[in-house]
This record gives sequence, structure tokens and C-alpha cells, in this order.
Amino acid sequence: MQNLLEYGKNQITALRAALAAFRQMPPAERWFFCLFWSFWASLATFPSGYAIRDIMPVVCLIFLTLYYRCNWRHSVLRRLGAWPLFACLGLMVFIGVAFSQSPGASLLHAGSGLNKGFILPFIAMECVRGEKDLRRLVWASVLAVFWQGLDGVWQAQTGRDFLMGYPLHSGRLTGSFDDYEVGNYIALALIPAFGLWFILRQFFSRLPSLLLSTAVLWPAFFLLAGAGSRSGALAIAAAMGLWLLLTGSSSVRWKGPLFAAAALLLILVAQGRARLDAVVEDGRWSLWKLGWRVFLEHPWFGAGAGQYNAAFRSLGLSPEKDAITISHPHNIYLDMLYAHGLVGFALGMIFLLGFSWWGYTRIRPRLQAERTREKKGIYWHMTACFWMGFVAWLFNGIFGHDFYRVWWLALAMCHLGVMIGAVVNGPAGRKEADDARTAGRPDGLSTAAEMAGTKTDGA
Repeated sequence: MQNLLEYGKNQITALRAALAAFRQMPPAERWFFCLFWSFWASLATFPSGYAIRDIMPVVCLIFLTLYYRCNWRHSVLRRLGAWPLFACLGLMVFIGVAFSQSPGASLLHAGSGLNKGFILPFIAMECVRGEKDLRRLVWASVLAVFWQGLDGVWQAQTGRDFLMGYPLHSGRLTGSFDDYEVGNYIALALIPAFGLWFILRQFFSRLPSLLLSTAVLWPAFFLLAGAGSRSGALAIAAAMGLWLLLTGSSSVRWKGPLFAAAALLLILVAQGRARLDAVVEDGRWSLWKLGWRVFLEHPWFGAGAGQYNAAFRSLGLSPEKDAITISHPHNIYLDMLYAHGLVGFALGMIFLLGFSWWGYTRIRPRLQAERTREKKGIYWHMTACFWMGFVAWLFNGIFGHDFYRVWWLALAMCHLGVMIGAVVNGPAGRKEADDARTAGRPDGLSTAAEMAGTKTDGA
């Protein structure tokens, strides 16, 4: 008993010392600490439910505001040359509300993503100031897919998940999502978690790293297979092809699509979802036709965000296989097209493809240089994983959900923000930043070492 009391006193003393050290931090460092760990917690607990996904971004936003107040001059957003791409996104959303058949309903539909999705890239980009931060964010992704994967294993054994008590849905695993859309989540969250391999390789040889990675990630793959999500399988396959695109020579890159197609087929076979008749009879084809018909009625500025159901009903149409209450066309691009018209769609694609290309052109040469060094680093390897997580979402969206699906948009925006922060604060070299400032243009590749009182610990 005496030892227990002594231990308690020591812990209280240590906590007081930590709080005193926290209070003595410079304000910018103090708010960065709060911002980073609140964002880290939001990634690690992402599958926990709507409450966490609703509350944590707002908590992060409070710390982000305080951080900007103390350190705006050295923030990633101020130094981001590609910020006009966010303006394109904002204009697309504005069109989806202002030109809607029902502006109030569209405002509610699009506005639900404001505090749960659209603010997340700005939060995430400020959370990467060096390799240590990237490692921690990879570990957050690993933790999330590990425990959610174990939830899927538990559900397969007991019939209910251990967090919410949800049963299987049509014989498919749901994890804590209450729906087999968890397959899309686990696929997208797995991609940055693949960075675990590069972290382990710094400490272990190939075989131990492979065994440890398999031990940690197999529950997530079990859940991916059990959820039976074909669009989730497409995301994983796309990530494999994207990796070849980033790392391969010109003679190897053309093999990327073939490799991705083979990987997709293998995953579908593992899921038991590789039947051609199931693809031909899928109800999505009918939903896509409805989305196209709605677009033809509102070609320039669209029918409005979230107006898919009302719009096709007003035309006297109905889906062939799905319920009449279906709310979206199960295709992110058709969703953007019918809701925002050609004008809004063009703006949205400038945002999506713009950041995809922006990241690719900056990450690929640095990743290849990092891979050829005698002592290999992993900074750009981990950055590439987050870039692939964002771009794989664009492939996942061919068959999945709608643009404003809150949790889905939120995860993609987290990956986008981490990638942006890693590129802007990455070890890109001072010369590029100096040349950019000399030319009088904003630079997106300034290193974190240029920030007052801040050092990079990148590779």
C-alpha cells in the first residue's frame, strides 16, 4: 500500500512538472502541441463513431486559430503557393447551393461538411513540421486500422462488433460503421498505414519487418475482405499502381495499370466478389443513368447539392434496383456533375486534379532521390503514402458514395492536408525557396528550417 501511494505521488509530481514545462513553452509551440495531438487523436479514433468525427475537428479548429494567431507568418497555409485550388473548391460548393432547386436543403447538405471535412486539410497541413510528425501520423493510421480490424475479427466470431454492438449487414462485416461501407474506410486508411513498412525497415531486416507488418495489418485486410467492398478493393489496387508510377522508371511505369488490375482481381477473389454477373447486374448502372438525366436537365450550374433524389423524381424517373429513396448516384464525378453542372464540375476537378498533380510533381523526384541514397531516408516514402491515400480516394469514388459524404470526405481531406504539410515543410533544399522568393512568386516548398525557432528533423 505504501509503495502504491508513493507511486501515485511520483506520478502527480511528474504531471505537475509536465504542466509547468507546457506553460513555459512559447505560445506558438504550445498551440502546435495541442493542435498536433488533437489531430493525432482524431485520426486514431476516426472509426469510433459520429460523435468523435463531429467534435474533434472543432477542437482542432480552436487550436488552429490560436496557432495562426501566434505563428501565421510561418504557417504552411501562408507559404502554400497552390492555395487558389481551395478557392476553386469553395466556388464549386457555392454554385451547388446558390443555383440549387432548393437552396436551403443544399446549404444543409453541403454545410454539414464544413466542420467535419472542409476544415481538415488546413488543420492537417499545420501538423507536419518534420519527419517525427510524419512518423507519428503514420502510427495514428496504423492504430486506427489495427483496432478497427480487430473489431471486424470480433464481429466475424461473435456476430456483433465490440464497440457499438452492430450486427453483420447482409452477411458482410461492418465493424463500428453499421454498414459494409467500412470496406471503403479501411481501404483508404490502410494506404498511409503502409508507411509502417518503411519505419520498421529502419530498425529491422526485410523478414522481421514483413512479419511485424503482417501481424499488425492482417486484421485490417480481414475486415476489407469481410466487408466485400469492390470500390475499397479498387482503392488498394490503385495505390499499388500509383506506387509504381512514383517509383518506377519510364520503362516500368506503363506496367502500373496492369499491376493494379491484377491486384484488384486478387482482392476481389479474396472477397468472393469477382463474379461478372454481379457486376453486370449491379444497381449502380441505373443510378448513373438517373444522374446523367438530371445533369442534362441542369447542364450549366446543376440541380444543387444533395438534390439527386428530388431531381430524378421531378422528372418522373425511378431506379431499377434500388429503393426510390436513394440519395446519391454512387459516383463522385456524376454527383459533382449533376449537383454543380459543368461550371461547378470544372472547378471541382481543378481542385482534385490540381492537388494530385501538385503533389506528384513534387514528391516523385524527391522520393526517387531518397531511394538512391546510400543511407536511405523515409520522409518522402511516408509523404507518398499520404498522397496515394488522397489520390486513391478519387479511384474509390468511381463507384462509391457522393462528394459530400461526411466521413469519406473527412478522411480524404486529412490525407490531403498531411501531404501538403509534408511537401511544404519537407527537406526540399533552401535553394528552391530562395529562387522562388527572388522570382517574386509564392513558394510551396519552403523548408521548416526557415521558420523562426523551428528545425526540421526530416530525412
